[in-house]
Amino acid sequence: MIMSDLPPDLVDEILCRVPATSLKRLRSTCKRWNALFKDRVFTEKHFHKAPKQSLVFALKYEEPYALEESNAFLVSVSLDAPSPSIEIKVALSLMDPASSSKEVGIDEIIHCDGLLLCITNMDDRIVVWNPCSGETRWIQTEPYYYLFALGHDNNKLCHAYKILMFYRRNNIDVFEIYELSSDSSRVLDDVTLDWSFEPTCVSLEGNSYWYSSDQKDAFLISFDFRRERFRHLCLPTFQSHGRICLSVVREEQLSVLHKCYNTSKMEVWVTSKIDTEAALWTKSFTVDLHNDFDKVPFRFLIDEEKKVVVCCNVDMTVYTIDKYNAESSSVVSSTVLSWHPLIYSYVPSLVQI
Repeated sequence: MIMSDLPPDLVDEILCRVPATSLKRLRSTCKRWNALFKDRVFTEKHFHKAPKQSLVFALKYEEPYALEESNAFLVSVSLDAPSPSIEIKVALSLMDPASSSKEVGIDEIIHCDGLLLCITNMDDRIVVWNPCSGETRWIQTEPYYYLFALGHDNNKLCHAYKILMFYRRNNIDVFEIYELSSDSSRVLDDVTLDWSFEPTCVSLEGNSYWYSSDQKDAFLISFDFRRERFRHLCLPTFQSHGRICLSVVREEQLSVLHKCYNTSKMEVWVTSKIDTEAALWTKSFTVDLHNDFDKVPFRFLIDEEKKVVVCCNVDMTVYTIDKYNAESSSVVSSTVLSWHPLIYSYVPSLVQI
């Protein structure tokens, strides 16, 4: 018996359990399988049933900082001591919709469900991009927009994706919601800022998270795309002031890295639970940077099972931790690249925009 002899419903059940990158290679096999990529019911079912593949997405910057061509890549990270490395595996091209021969550089990305919200070097446009399926949606913006986030109403069977956009004009803070399903935007009412936050966010289960602070405390700001409201969540209790970065673990947990300013200690925490009221945190490990005291990460990825964290600053520093004796851990090795990397966790999907 061959696949074409099986009932269509059974074929769909088999294919919705095939990883996205593998299924992509089968797309050209026959017209029916190609049509599945445009079937929203199938792509939603595939998103929930297919194994998740954790890949590393990187933006590459080289001096001088000119982004006149695509700078997006899938990379592999080698943790082998004494010289860890990042190897470019696949170059990904994002083309200018106004010119099929011109590539677009990316300044920043926000990842959600395999979709990438790309803040480009074009002042008046952003794009939502699915690198796995190749689908894009270009969105007109204004140069004065300052903050973007991508999420969805996670209470629905088929996710309704939205973009949160923020700008400040005449000392007035304005938040807008752009709905991809209707290609329309609207202003959020009754939203005021009594805190500041870094513009870079992470997305988990359809909601967005930022590190924030006021004159007294550091905390998380979360935006709930279903209720379209901000909320404060607690961070772990740190012993001293330091640099704080956010990341996501396997699309399942939030992770926070804290690098003390006045000591060589660095901590990594992960959430054990997030609900509408609070975030509960568990310390994953502590590492003493010793001679790398002055290295302050601004991006990181974590492998919770292997107790490994990969950090970016000007160079790429790799930290490996003894999972059974975290307090005595130490830095294994570091390496300096010829380019300035920004790294992101990326989980391919067939989700439609």
